[in-house]
Amino acid sequence: MDELISAAATIQGAQIQANYALWAAIVSGGALLFSIWLTARATLKAHKADKLAEARRDIYLELIRNWYSFILVYSSYIIIKNNEDIDSQKNEFKDRFVASYRQLTTSFHESSFISEPETKEKILDFTMQFSEDFFYLNDEIDRWYVNPEERMKIQFELMDFMNQYGLKAMDLQKDLRLEMGVNENEEINERILKKQKAFSERIKAKIKKRMGIE
Repeated sequence: MDELISAAATIQGAQIQANYALWAAIVSGGALLFSIWLTARATLKAHKADKLAEARRDIYLELIRNWYSFILVYSSYIIIKNNEDIDSQKNEFKDRFVASYRQLTTSFHESSFISEPETKEKILDFTMQFSEDFFYLNDEIDRWYVNPEERMKIQFELMDFMNQYGLKAMDLQKDLRLEMGVNENEEINERILKKQKAFSERIKAKIKKRMGIE
């Protein structure tokens, strides 16, 4: 009888140990699955962050390219051929000018869509002001084409106007660089700003000298 009781106790103890082992396996397995889920979630977030950073980089760089492309197209209004009809040249320039403007504003809106809120506001402010001022540029260039005697005066006025936009673009570019994680140095930025202003004045002086204007 004692042997039966002892055997039953042994079996019961073994069952309890088995139950504990089973629950321990379930708990540890659940903990492992939860750990894997957390790791996968963190990896997915990091992947999404990397993809967002990559998308921002590509869109911001495209914006910079389109800005300088617009500047090059805009600056070409002064290139005219004396042996060709002036109206045809103006219309050809206007087609390229408007197309470049549309491409640039598209890039501005793409950049605002993918940027942080503060940067988004700055981009949209710049875009709205630029869109308003585009009408001024368009009208002044029309005036340049139809008033040969005033061309130099209009040209210098437009140079001064666009130089100010260049400074605004530099400020915006700085914000884009910071959002991309590129280091900025205000002391160097100030030096660059002074150099650009001096460069602009030298170019203006060279044009005046070439045209015989004091």
